Amino acid sequence: MTSTFRRFFSGGDSNSAPTNGKTANAGANNNGGIPATEATSLLGKTNNDQEVEDPGIDLLHPVPEKSPSVRELYFNESNPTVQRYYRFAATPITPIVALHKKPGTGGSAIIQSGVTGLLRRSTVVPSHGTDESGDWILVSVGGRSGWARKKLPHQHFSGFTLAEKFQATEAWMGNHAFLCKGKIMLGSDSPSLFFTNFLLLLGYALQFALVIPTLLEIQEEDPNPIYHYVSVDKLFWASLAAAVLSFVFLWVTAILDPGIIPPVSSPVKAPIPHHLPIGGPLGYRYCSTCNIFRPPRSKHCNSCNVCVSEFDHHCPWVGTCIGERNYRFFFMFLVNISIMTILTTLCSMLVFLHSYLGVEVDEDTTLLGHIWKAIVEIKIIFVFGSFTLLCAWSLVSLLLFHGMIISAAQTTNERVRGVYSAGSLENVADKGCWRNWFRAFCNPVAVSRLPRDMSSTAVCEYTEDETVWDEDAHAIEDSSAPSKEGNGARTIKTTKSNDDADAQEV
Repeated sequence: MTSTFRRFFSGGDSNSAPTNGKTANAGANNNGGIPATEATSLLGKTNNDQEVEDPGIDLLHPVPEKSPSVRELYFNESNPTVQRYYRFAATPITPIVALHKKPGTGGSAIIQSGVTGLLRRSTVVPSHGTDESGDWILVSVGGRSGWARKKLPHQHFSGFTLAEKFQATEAWMGNHAFLCKGKIMLGSDSPSLFFTNFLLLLGYALQFALVIPTLLEIQEEDPNPIYHYVSVDKLFWASLAAAVLSFVFLWVTAILDPGIIPPVSSPVKAPIPHHLPIGGPLGYRYCSTCNIFRPPRSKHCNSCNVCVSEFDHHCPWVGTCIGERNYRFFFMFLVNISIMTILTTLCSMLVFLHSYLGVEVDEDTTLLGHIWKAIVEIKIIFVFGSFTLLCAWSLVSLLLFHGMIISAAQTTNERVRGVYSAGSLENVADKGCWRNWFRAFCNPVAVSRLPRDMSSTAVCEYTEDETVWDEDAHAIEDSSAPSKEGNGARTIKTTKSNDDADAQEV
């Protein structure tokens, strides 16, 4: 069953957090910087003394040697403020829940402090502390935080309950769809992917069930020498190979992590990396949604709601983003689907040529009349061939465009934005045409920053009480000093979705 995740929040200030400047500065200083804002990150001056030799290398979010576990994804040392995880279960009575700027007082559930956003689906979110009463928790999704009320025992409507365990997909903030209980992750436009598969299957069915058999009959019956120079058997096997490979590369592109940079859900803004260039086309930029400084050439995809390394574009036909890890497979999909449309167009043209030469016409029949009679003889094949001709034109043009930007070591996003237009900025990633192609297709695929299996379950054993989040930032100081086990407030176990009895402690 497919479970499609939609955007967490609507409305509110993306930079709002229930902490004042003192708290934010204290938390940022623990991380070696000052709190970032949209202005300081996007409009700040670039440190010209620090130049990145290759903007494709992320110095702030390095590629791991192996894919992280669920614990490393949701309980990592880069986000020490996490104390608990709480679950919100949407119900018909309570389909959404508001996150408030300030906690309630006196046990009142009516808050007039305003909201930072709305949770619009069932999810699991991290908690960073409570108020003094212990009835309210400070939760966050990416860079947006707010106060939420715990569900009390006597309440019948939905609220936030402590998550003793949760599946990795439950706490994922992206708008992705998951198949096979989370083992397969698709992009936000997964329905478009299935529509693409339907179109391909329909086209291949017409090619192998109608066009190719018609060509075989023509080759046996028509003495025209043109059909002896064209091998229908070779056309069949070439079409079959292109059809199979196009499906393979389509699904590899769709299910492969495009290079997602995991967000940091915390009320403390990400510290500015002073040792790296900030702002500009080749500088690090702050993403207020993910609460990270994303590297050069990356971009936040509004459709998938995640930042993607070396973002090329979001492809609705594949249903996901095209980025660092799946670009080569997307290009190979374009190659094979272009070959397939060219072959189907060629086969349809051969059938039309036979119909045109074989149709009986009067001496006074015009050229248009002759063509029309030939079309009527093979209506379905003609319409199909005309459609594949238009597809071949578009796909080949797109393929040539991507070949051009590969040669120039650019992405579609950079090309559209004109980052290197008129020589205004040197493309340090351009190492020459041949080296650019070698880098695009022969370098090893980067290791994913996400767990290999998003169906894994994190089992949490909370060993300490929650701390109070206050203006003195005691919650940050307490949680930023992990014990020998990694964090004194929690022990994480990872199990598979098949509920294995033997849980492996990590």
